[in-house]
Amino acid sequence: MRCGRYEIKEELGRGSMGIVYSAYDPQIGRRVAIKVLREDRITSEEFAQRFLQEAIAVGRLSHPNIITVYDAGQDGGRIYIVMEFLVGKPLNDVLRERKLSFEELTGIGVQVAEALDLTHSKGIVHRDIKPSNIFLTSENRAIITDFGIARLEDDCKPYQTRTGVILGSPAYMSPEQVLCHAVDGRADLFSLGVILYEAGTGRRPFEGDDLLPLFKAILEDAPLDPRKVDPSIPNSLSKLIMRSINKSPEKRFQTGKEMAEALKTCLKSREPQTVRKPWAIKRSLLIVALAVILFLGLGSGGSWFYYRYYYRLALLQLESSPVGAEVFMDGLPKGVTPLKLRLPIGQYEVRMSMKDHYDWEAQLELDKKDKVPVFVKLVPVEKNQP
Repeated sequence: MRCGRYEIKEELGRGSMGIVYSAYDPQIGRRVAIKVLREDRITSEEFAQRFLQEAIAVGRLSHPNIITVYDAGQDGGRIYIVMEFLVGKPLNDVLRERKLSFEELTGIGVQVAEALDLTHSKGIVHRDIKPSNIFLTSENRAIITDFGIARLEDDCKPYQTRTGVILGSPAYMSPEQVLCHAVDGRADLFSLGVILYEAGTGRRPFEGDDLLPLFKAILEDAPLDPRKVDPSIPNSLSKLIMRSINKSPEKRFQTGKEMAEALKTCLKSREPQTVRKPWAIKRSLLIVALAVILFLGLGSGGSWFYYRYYYRLALLQLESSPVGAEVFMDGLPKGVTPLKLRLPIGQYEVRMSMKDHYDWEAQLELDKKDKVPVFVKLVPVEKNQP
């Protein structure tokens, strides 16, 4: 199967408007992605024109966090757009697999907000910012995709749609979209705020069993503060998210740049992970005090005291596959696997990290004084685009 000069290899995914394929461009000698308008949409001239409008909109943009469009055309009744081939996963798939760390969450938010700032400065409103339209590459680069219902603000024609067709994903719509009012870039920033809320708490701020209850929630309900849903969310980030999903556009962030800068400030102002908890500090002070007693030369008495204390500690034995994973205890680096640690009885937050693998995190309760073995098989980051 071919589209113009492009050789279609395999289907990658389907959306409301098109089917995305992996393809090969023999003229340039590179792998590309091609989105072909669904046949049932071609019967509507409006949808066909909106589909081609995506190529026009994205073709005007050049940003590392916006998908690159190479070409667009028609072949045998098929309308298609040729884009860069991405390796990684859409954000919605990532969120189903694991919870993002604070750094990952804010990093994605900064990238998307900065990309939207450029988009809006060119007079384009995406109108459908949602997790499946944010792609995370294997290098953790967030890329906005699918400008299929983007509106060119400098287009003098009134924006219309067929009766019963909803433009955008209801769960991420701004109040002005629900009311079918005119929208600007602040609607996209609202949608980004909904994504940050969902990624941070594991649930959406506005929910409903069907469209009517969902739209009512978006228009009327006050969502719970993210920090009340998940106390681990920093207060600064919680306030930022609540501002971004304010029902009044005037009370939200006015530009993507403003939102990105606020996210960066939130990241900088967060209490460093290396700051120890009070009980961890007390434990360290106790160890230091014991060391001082020993080095003061208390002789056999001091040695006996050290012996009694040392063997009241639990032996935590950490191993991983592959070996060489960095180990962090309560945010503090402890070395690489395989690793043995003597620790007092208690609860610890343990994280293993290795390049090209997903982080592993868990809370361990050391409640006995003998050896506690922990073996972790780290999951490699997938290199193929879904």
